[in-house]
Order: sequence, then structure tokens, then C-alpha cells
Amino acid sequence: MTKNRGALAYFFPGSTLALCVLLLCDAVNAQHHCSAEVKLLVSPQQIQQALATFRVGKPSYGQIYLYDSENLDLLSQGLILRLRTGVKGDLTVKVRSSEVENCRCSVYRVKAGKCEVDFVGSQVFTSYSISEAWKRAEDVDSGPQLHSVLGTEQVQVLLASGISVDWRQITPRAKIQATTWDAHPDGPLKKVTIELWEWPGGRILELSAKAKSQNGADAMKILRQMAEGHALNVEKNQVTKTAFVLRNASL
Repeated sequence: MTKNRGALAYFFPGSTLALCVLLLCDAVNAQHHCSAEVKLLVSPQQIQQALATFRVGKPSYGQIYLYDSENLDLLSQGLILRLRTGVKGDLTVKVRSSEVENCRCSVYRVKAGKCEVDFVGSQVFTSYSISEAWKRAEDVDSGPQLHSVLGTEQVQVLLASGISVDWRQITPRAKIQATTWDAHPDGPLKKVTIELWEWPGGRILELSAKAKSQNGADAMKILRQMAEGHALNVEKNQVTKTAFVLRNASL
């Protein structure tokens, strides 16, 4: 662990990514657990039933662009490059691992970056991401252009991760219309988010809820029970939305 002020070593020991990421933060060392989110895919054909079940509020809309090579080299290395436009527009660099036990961040008051545990069906992923607000109007149509608009801290994450990126091979692989609703059901899950991703030839529907990382499995069980209790069909293939779209959509 570096002792320099403003630096934090975030390490996934023994993970498939062998990842050590440096980010900016206050020089306060303490054990910090990642935030957690449980995610469940249900049949997109039941979108209206899901909205009625959870008594959602007003929707928010945006477009999402996912970037990778034709062979999905970034996805295979656990790297996600995402551009989201709309009211909450941002450009995100995320490094994802399947080693849940390694999600431990020695950090307080992090100024940039987010450590997360994602419970996806029976799988558990940990990730570290840095997002920057995106207010520009122009499209990002190539890897070199995408690389040129990354923030300093995002570049540091990529360099520290050791992930190989040939920017000449990177293009937008999917353009997604995203619609999101928030609901506040009765019960232990105080907020459930419903997110519909649509692209030419496909769509995917996800229910998600925040939880403490140590309670993620219990929260997933509750979310699944809520879905099945309202006759929503839970998809057999539980994967992350990003992986599903990259493998099934192409511009």
C-alpha cells in the first residue's frame, strides 16, 4: 500500500485479473466494504406486468453505447467501456472480477471511483469503476477518439490494471435505448430499480436493489421471491446486462 497522500491501492489478490488499481482519495486508512447490488433478469415480455407490480414512478430515458473489439477482447479481460447520454450522462471505465472475497477497499471519502459487489443470479462479481460526467453532444465513433476523451484517473486505472487495449480495434458494439423506473415496495427492500435495455433485434429487463455486501445473498433471495410471487418469469440465463448485450447485439 502506497503511503503517498492522495493515493490508494485497490487490490484483488489472486483474482483472474491480477488487478491493482491506484486512485485518488484522502490519506485516511480504514477497512471499507464495497457497496452491493443484487440483479435479476426477468422476461422483457412482462414489462407492463413488472411496472404494475412494483408501482413505479416516472421513467427516465437515455442512450448507452458499449465499446469493444469485434472479438470482445475487453469483455474477456473484464474491462467495460460505457458511454451513457441523457440527464445522467457519464463515461465509465469499469474493471470487473469474479472474486467476491477480494472486494475490500482500504479507503475513506473516495473522491473518484466506486467499489461494488454485484450479485447476478447465483454469480457474484466485484468491480471497480470510475465515471466522469458526459455533457458533450458529439458521438464517439472510434477507439482512438474514446481514448482521447478519457479522464486522467480513468487512464490511471487502465494502466494499473494491466489490461491490454488495442484502441484501433475498439468501436461501438451496441447502441441501447435505456428506460429506468424506481419503485419503493413494502418489505425489506426499500427501493427496486427496473431497467429496460432495447436495441435492434433484442431487449433485456432487469430488477435490481441495493444491499450490504454481507447480506447480498439474502437480498437476492428476497428479490427473486418478489418476482416469482408476482408471476414474473425469471430468466434461466442470469448474466450481466453488459455481457448479454455485447454477445447478442452489434452495430
